[in-house]
Amino acid sequence: MSETRDRLLRAGERLFRAQGYSGTGLKQLASEAQAPWSSMYHFFPQGKEQLAEQAIRYGGELYAQMIRQCFATYPDPREAVAAIFAGEVKILRSSGFRNGCPVASVALDVASTTERVRKPCAEVFASWIAALAEGIAASGKPEETATDLATYILASLEGAIILSRTSKSVKPLEQTAQFVLHTLQGKLPRRARKAKNARAAAKS
Repeated sequence: MSETRDRLLRAGERLFRAQGYSGTGLKQLASEAQAPWSSMYHFFPQGKEQLAEQAIRYGGELYAQMIRQCFATYPDPREAVAAIFAGEVKILRSSGFRNGCPVASVALDVASTTERVRKPCAEVFASWIAALAEGIAASGKPEETATDLATYILASLEGAIILSRTSKSVKPLEQTAQFVLHTLQGKLPRRARKAKNARAAAKS
């Protein structure tokens, strides 16, 4: 990936996350990326929809990596889920409640009217559920149950992010995290899987 194209995707992810699809103009995006206006259509000849599609997938993969890293770091799946919620609290606070989910703002904006943008939103959400389910299944839960729990966790997280952004308070996120973790306490076994840092400590 060229450096300019990468900057455009990163700028698109940031702006779509904060402003939604309709609220983000291509000139603003090019300026944010410090890229020549001509480069916009050089890399994305099909215009804004193409750029949005690829920016959604770009941001979605970064978020999926974060989910997988949480489960790799924390031996108990509940601790991993708690870390994901805590990460969102930190993101909202540090951004003045502008930066929430990298996909939700776009999905709420145009998913019902723009199929090319709706599809990557759906696929990214599915990839996050899969990442969550993989981490939960590692605790011994059947795959179907893990997927059900993962869907519940993501739906709770996304709703709480919206409530926190609109109220400019992390209280909805913190309250939702408590209820989600309480639910998981009754659904997941206490048996923890080995974390990467535990394996590293054993080798030292």
